[in-house]
Amino acid sequence: GSRVVSSCSLQGIHIDEEGGGVKMDGGRLRSGTTHSLNVQSVTSTKSFVEIISDFFRGSSRPDFNGEWVCIATWGLDDFLKGMGISYMKRLAASKAPWPSWEFKQEQDQFSFCNHTMLGDIREEFVADGTPYSTVDGHKQTLECAAVWEGSTLVIERSGPQGRFREERSIDEKGQLHFKLQGLEENSTAWGRTFKRKGT
Repeated sequence: GSRVVSSCSLQGIHIDEEGGGVKMDGGRLRSGTTHSLNVQSVTSTKSFVEIISDFFRGSSRPDFNGEWVCIATWGLDDFLKGMGISYMKRLAASKAPWPSWEFKQEQDQFSFCNHTMLGDIREEFVADGTPYSTVDGHKQTLECAAVWEGSTLVIERSGPQGRFREERSIDEKGQLHFKLQGLEENSTAWGRTFKRKGT
């Protein structure tokens, strides 16, 4: 169950394995944790034609700019269950308030803030495969890399609890879809759907 901690805490869900609770997190964090990280780089799956096409299109990236409000969550209970999290902790996670997100984007450069009930989790990165580090809700350092796969923003993360892949895309209705998938064998996925604030 410990590898689920980092992926969930980055999304504003705190799983207190020692105290038996689940809460929205972002401000009160376990400190003093040091871990050795196994950094994995992300390789784009774009073909040569897609890379050249992106170059000539210039500003063809989806526009993530703005504030986003969560309107649905799917698969979280199964994801947590697959990680060995108890029923009571899963129930608490399902009752936790949904977050809102804020993106500032200039082409491939992002400033991202996950607004949770107890605080904000901030991250800055460039979606070009360049490795970067960020800190999750447990003050654990995660090694990450972001790339575009077509019009989907993909971030792979490696930390003390394992490796995870996040996908974000905007559909034809303007809704933002988020999916988190463990990269370990037999991992399940969970996700959220967001709409722009004010729409």
